[in-house]
Amino acid sequence: MVMLYKANNHCFEGRVQALFEPTTAVHKLDTKQSKLFYVKKTNTTHRLLSITVRGIHIWNGLVSCITQLPSLQQFKDRLKSTLLSSYL
Repeated sequence: MVMLYKANNHCFEGRVQALFEPTTAVHKLDTKQSKLFYVKKTNTTHRLLSITVRGIHIWNGLVSCITQLPSLQQFKDRLKSTLLSSYL
């Protein structure tokens, strides 16, 4: 999730950042999902389990109050408390 947080905040350059395309890069329509990452289609199980597909599915499922936090440490803390609260 840290990698996707960094990609969301454009902390990567070049090829790594290109792995995580925002939906707005694919089409220009302003939809509910325009702030999410685009999930590329895949035909293989190996690719389906990769971070560029499975990780994006998980990221897109998070609420925006977590994904839009201003610092990485705040993101980690809120994500951890949210995930652990479902087990308590």
